[in-house]
Amino acid sequence: ELAEERGKTTDAFKARDAAEKALSLYQRKYADRPRWLAPVKGAATERGTLVAVLSDTHYGEVVKAEEMNGYNKYDLTIAEQRTERFFRRTVRLARDYFAGVKYDGIVLALGGDLVSGDIHDELQQTNALTTYNTAIWAVPRLVAGIEMWVKEFGQVHVVSAPGNHGRDGKRPRYKGRSAHNADTHIANLLAMMLAKSGDVTFSIPESLDATFGVYGFNFGLEHGDELSKSFSGSAEIGWLGPLIRGTNRKINAYGAEGKTLNYVIWGHGHQLVPIPARGAIGNGSLCGYNEYARGKKFRPEPPQQALMVVTPKDGITTQSPVLLLDRVAEGW
Repeated sequence: ELAEERGKTTDAFKARDAAEKALSLYQRKYADRPRWLAPVKGAATERGTLVAVLSDTHYGEVVKAEEMNGYNKYDLTIAEQRTERFFRRTVRLARDYFAGVKYDGIVLALGGDLVSGDIHDELQQTNALTTYNTAIWAVPRLVAGIEMWVKEFGQVHVVSAPGNHGRDGKRPRYKGRSAHNADTHIANLLAMMLAKSGDVTFSIPESLDATFGVYGFNFGLEHGDELSKSFSGSAEIGWLGPLIRGTNRKINAYGAEGKTLNYVIWGHGHQLVPIPARGAIGNGSLCGYNEYARGKKFRPEPPQQALMVVTPKDGITTQSPVLLLDRVAEGW
């Protein structure tokens, strides 16, 4: 009996050690705002920080050109090409089109729906990979892009907010929304893989949204699937109505909490609608026009993402879409 109990004790110690090792992988220090993003006084006008939004990539989704009347095609091969274009063209825009700006760094705002997910039966039937394997596929490609930006801009701050396609259940949830979402899982994996890089910092909150500051200007980041439910508008004005109404209410809600938001970045709408004067930036998509959007008669929009320059004095100044479509290279 004593030998048996000693064996149980040994097994218990092994299980404890394994649990402590697994737990240590998730114990990372996440910075709400790196020091280089802090407000500055008397800064030269040519200084700036880039904010690039990456959302609605729908990695794993398959869009067939035959079902889209030839307007769009999307699969893992095309997703990889468009992801690389996103990172490379961001560099090109920053250096060749936003000339004269001395960049302090770049913020990567991950706005959710990085995976196609299993929230609809048809997605389960047609996705190229399961949600878990999609996350494994996505992480090294995002790491490569972030490391490219580190070489180009010096400092990268990654902020993450979960979308609706990444959830692990059919129905939307509010409690534990971030913890039950593949988007947050991908962000945590990125943080683990880049933990040794002192030039990359992360903000991965447990809430359904995230905030970050650039030179004293406060940004909110939320996916935006609630906008279409609570603040719907007519199809003729597209995403504009829900975007403005949702932004106004979010800014007011944060104000009641004693916090200030100057800008709110949204995903979900697959429409690039940058209106910083009204505090709203709606992002486009990487996957582009798909069967769902065509069936709903939404206006087609090419795959594109939002990019902006924030300056210490004026906040968001220069903006440009990062255009991602290249039919010749994609072979369709």
